[in-house]
Amino acid sequence: MTTRSEANATAGLRENFKFLALEVTKLIEDTQRMLASPREEVMTKIVARDDYVDNLKSMIENKCFRLLTNEDLNEGTIDLIRAINVATNNLERIADFGVNIVGQLGYLDDLDTLHRFEAEPFFESILSTLGVVEPALFRRDMSLALAICRSELEIDELYSAVFRRIMDDLRSGDSPEDLVTTLFIYRYLERAGDALLNIGEAAIFASVGEKLKVSEFQALEETLASASPDLDLDLDLADVDYQGIWETRSGSRIGMVHSRESGKRSVVFKEGRTKKVFEEKLALERWEQLEPGLPPKVFAYQENGDKASLLLEYLQGDTFQRIMLDSDGRACTNAYMMVVETIGRVWDRTLEPTHCKPNFMRQVASRLPDVFKVHPEFRGAPARIGELDIPSFDALLTEARSLDAELVAPFRVLIHGDLNTDNVIVNLPQRKVHMIDLHRSRLFDYLQDVSVFIVSNFRLKIFEPGPRRRLDQVTREFYAFAREFALAHDDAGFDARLALGLARSLLTSTRFEMDPTFSRTMMLRARYLIERLLSHRAAHGQNSWADFRLDEATIVP
Repeated sequence: MTTRSEANATAGLRENFKFLALEVTKLIEDTQRMLASPREEVMTKIVARDDYVDNLKSMIENKCFRLLTNEDLNEGTIDLIRAINVATNNLERIADFGVNIVGQLGYLDDLDTLHRFEAEPFFESILSTLGVVEPALFRRDMSLALAICRSELEIDELYSAVFRRIMDDLRSGDSPEDLVTTLFIYRYLERAGDALLNIGEAAIFASVGEKLKVSEFQALEETLASASPDLDLDLDLADVDYQGIWETRSGSRIGMVHSRESGKRSVVFKEGRTKKVFEEKLALERWEQLEPGLPPKVFAYQENGDKASLLLEYLQGDTFQRIMLDSDGRACTNAYMMVVETIGRVWDRTLEPTHCKPNFMRQVASRLPDVFKVHPEFRGAPARIGELDIPSFDALLTEARSLDAELVAPFRVLIHGDLNTDNVIVNLPQRKVHMIDLHRSRLFDYLQDVSVFIVSNFRLKIFEPGPRRRLDQVTREFYAFAREFALAHDDAGFDARLALGLARSLLTSTRFEMDPTFSRTMMLRARYLIERLLSHRAAHGQNSWADFRLDEATIVP
């Protein structure tokens, strides 16, 4: 709904935008006429319109940037202005495609080759869609926004049919030059559909305040519709607020959905690759059976080709990481005790006396190309200091691969799989612990989780004395907690395996760290741990891992 203040702020912008949409429409209509019957006077009009479109685009862009410096604008108006700017740029692209189409006519020897294929359905779809761009944006009309997005699918289908026909004709060897030129012309029409999709998604952004692709929006709509009736959430998207929480490194989108009516619960919407989302669904159900309330409840699951989505319970509380950074020492201690009690209980319940190879060096090898892409300087070169030979990092890692066969856990437990401290939610008032992002959970070596937990504290660049002390204290206590569990279950190789797990987590984390000094610190610490393991084996043999000890200075910064 447009407010009076927003209407006043964007009045001039809206008028310019109307003219822009109108001029682009006229230019595309002239392009259609040129394809039917090329005439010089029409070409002159197209060139003039293109210049006018460029001027309008610059004018609107300048107004958008000026308006965005106004501190009195509310968030909804700012979202609208951003959407207008995106739509403006894409309207100008559509005009450029029209000019490019006309430019291709000069390469045609025989216009009849072009006329063997029907361009009218393309133009009908583009022109009818251009007619609703302005109201879709400024009225925040979701149905029109989705109609704009759907036009891209229609144009894609038209292009696919023309493409197949042109390929068939090319195989027959008839007029290949004209057929290639014709393909270029239809390709520009298909790209106009892509620009319309961008405009439709900008209109969705103006409505919901989040950059949702149409596929993500449809996934949200379908997943909400499939939710249980007792969810008590208004399923009409016109009355639902969507707030993006984050987008993961793997491309999954996570957002919070809640009804604008007070008193109704919020839910979390997660959309990503089908395999990953389905794995998370199974993991959540497994953890719920093991310890009800530990993971978020699954309210709905929806698949759509290579993408799937989940509707999950919104968990009350703070991440354990935030508690360590923002709370006082007593709150941190209480939260820590709740977390380790929960983890210890899960380990005890799921322990299986089956040997397990964590293969930490194999995990390193699978991520090493990405590490070296970000930090090619890590490769290094062999060096010599006096009588001491220092191998290159590559050579060191190659030598360390044999450690995987020797460092074997005597049992396995159900692990989280990515136990960063921001994947643990603690509700202190209700004394509840929850875990999220469980798609990597499996029966495995518990030191995978221990090493990830410790390194997630290490890599936080926090230097204030209070928070840093809490982080380091939690790290020391978590190490002691895990070591006590190891002693209770005769895990003699605990320290050696943890050293390799820490090296793995430190090194692979550098692919997300651009700070050269800090990333080098993590790499050197990983190298030190690997060198210690190799030198211990060289001095004491393969069966001496029970004697290996980690020093505290390795565990904390």
